[in-house]
Formats: sequence, C-alpha cells, structure tokens
Amino acid sequence: MKTLIIANNTIVFGKELQNELLQKNYEVSLLDFETLMLSANGKEDDSFQKAFAPYKKISKLHMFFRIYFIQKILKQYHFDCVNIHYSRWIYLLILPTLKQMSYIITFYGSDFYRSTPFIKRLQTPLYQNAKALTFTNPLTKEAFVNHYHDFDTKSHVCRFGLKTLDYIDKNRSRSKVEIKNHLGYATDKITVTCGYNSTSGQQHFKMITALESLEPTILEQLQFIFPLTYGNASHKERVKQRLQKSRLNYLTLEEFLYTDDNAAIKLASDIMINVLETDSFSGSMQEFLYADNLVITGSWLPYELFDREGICYLKIDQIDDLPKTLTDAITQYHTKRAQLQTNREIIYKLSSWTNNITSWSDTYENC
Repeated sequence: MKTLIIANNTIVFGKELQNELLQKNYEVSLLDFETLMLSANGKEDDSFQKAFAPYKKISKLHMFFRIYFIQKILKQYHFDCVNIHYSRWIYLLILPTLKQMSYIITFYGSDFYRSTPFIKRLQTPLYQNAKALTFTNPLTKEAFVNHYHDFDTKSHVCRFGLKTLDYIDKNRSRSKVEIKNHLGYATDKITVTCGYNSTSGQQHFKMITALESLEPTILEQLQFIFPLTYGNASHKERVKQRLQKSRLNYLTLEEFLYTDDNAAIKLASDIMINVLETDSFSGSMQEFLYADNLVITGSWLPYELFDREGICYLKIDQIDDLPKTLTDAITQYHTKRAQLQTNREIIYKLSSWTNNITSWSDTYENC
C-alpha cells in the first residue's frame, strides 16, 4: 500500500511517524505542507517545491496554488492512502481526487477547537468521506463526535510518539551546567521556559505582563527562555519587541532545534510555563515533564488524562495567578522537584513511539 503523509515538517510529528512506519516496512512518503518538498522512495523530490515557490509569495492566493500542486502530486504518484495532518477546509477543493483513494484526517487539536462554527459545518463532507479520523487524546475525540453527532465508528485515538524522549534519556547524564553553557543560558539562574512556539495562542503578551509583576527578589533569580522557533513570523517580531521593553532577564530561541539540541533545551530548563488558549495533548509539555521540569499550566486545558495517570504538575485558573504560583514554585523548588521523577515512567508509557506505533499501524491497515 502506497501511503502519503501530508504534514508540516517543522512540527516533526509527520516525519517521526514516517520513520516509525518505514521501520515496519510500510511504503510511506512524506509531503511537507509548507514547502511541498516530497520525500518518496527514500529520495527527495524538490520539483514541486520549485514549481510552487513563485506562487508561495502571493499572500492571499498561495493556499489555492498549494492545494493545486498537492492534487498534482496525488495524481502523479498514485497513492493508495493519504494521511492529512491538520484539518483544513481547503482540501474540499480536491475532494473528488481524495475520494479516489482512502484518506485519513489527523487532528492536532487546535484545528478543531479554534475553527469557527461555519468552518466546522463547511468541512463536514471531508469527514463524511474519510476512511478514518484520528485524535491525539480521547477528550478531543469525544468533543468532535459530540459536536457532529456522528463519526464515532471511524474516529480513533492515535497518539504521536515523542522521539525526543529517547534523546533526553541519551543526554540525561550530562550536567545541567554543561548543557546551559552549551545553549548560552545563565548557569546561576533558575531557567523558566515560556511556551514553545511563536503562535498567538501561547498568550505571550499576557504571560510577559504577569511575569513583570513578580517581586524583584524573585525576578533576579530567574532567566526566562522564549522558544519562538516556529509559528507566526509577525507575532514573533511583536513578542521580541515587547520583551525588549520588559524588565525580564530573557533569551529567545529562533533556530529550530533537532535531536540532541532539542533535548538540551528541555534538560536545561527548570520550570516550564504552558498557558495556551487551547490544546489537545501537548507534546512539548510532555518533553519538559520527562526532563524533570516543574510545569505550570492552565486548568482550562484538557489534560484530565495527565491527572488520571498521576502526573505531577501545577495548574492556574487564569494567567493573573501565574506570579503567585511561580513564586511558590521557586520558594519550594527543591522540595517539589524531588517529586518530578515519577513523571518519567508515566510519560514514557503515554508517549513513547514504542507504546504508540501500533495504533497508527492498525489504522493504516484498516485503510
């Protein structure tokens, strides 16, 4: 069965899924949704990337050209199954082509939670004709099925494994001072990582305002790390401008990091703040938990699975509560940190590829 995964390569999930399936002898190609670079038959095909490049610069029409080239790829390579990562209405334009093969839609969470009622209605034909719909956690699946009052039998929970867990284990013996020096972090400060990308859903501005209200004696103990490696470029620039006006000791991360370096930013961190507007099953947050970070997150996020499994982390009801919770975390840091190693076994069980690839291979087989 010739299968194509369409995903954004900067988010790594599609690439890691392809690698895991290739190891199980599946014939799986990967198309980068952003650039249209195609990895097929063990080779890189950049012909569609080059053809699309001039059209990518047309701000309001590039999506239509992108979907046109995606249709050409589907027809040229004669795929049997297509796994679309992230639900988008634009795929309706090539629905007749998709219906000629089996296709799976994989939800990341925000593509359901943040879509408007109109977009939800508009995309219904995509879901009606899909062979399967996958979700990263049962809560998002339940919310989807309850919204549409349908699609229960074709909806499945398929969690992404986190390859970074293996790299964290590989680098765990390195001292934190060594890793902080490697990354250019201050070695005499508690490192607080704020969010994990440059999208507006991270609520950077509210977070920065809240952090500025910390007592000076607390602030002087901290260095804040703002990962801005992927997301919205204009939002990233606004965040950087806001940080320049702040009184925080901070660094921004703007180069996308892989493998050992990606693990390093988790291991170098002491506390991680995740106050997304909405989320499904944050992979980055799990990586910070696995690296023994004390995580502060919003009680409004659907992390009941973490609670049921016994994950140790802190919740706030609103971002205004962040200064007090962070202050308490710092004053009790060593006591609380001693509790965090219990998170390792739980996260590995939930999110290692070893424990998750079977649900994906079963779904592909049914396709």
